[in-house]
Amino acid sequence: MFGFIVCDSCKARLGQFTDGTLRRYVALYDSTKNHSFEDEIRSRLDILEKDYKKKRFKLLYIMERLKRI
Repeated sequence: MFGFIVCDSCKARLGQFTDGTLRRYVALYDSTKNHSFEDEIRSRLDILEKDYKKKRFKLLYIMERLKRI
């Protein structure tokens, strides 16, 4: 699943949106915002990716420093 291994019992607990739920969000979002729901999701994924890289780098740096002291 998107490059991740997810067991069947975990899939049920992820709370994934149904197609109907997504359609409602798209209709609601597109009627109130200047950009699309898809653009919003892309933006959030970009922010998440940048934050992940920053935090991972920081933790790897700390681990490297701990080896030296």
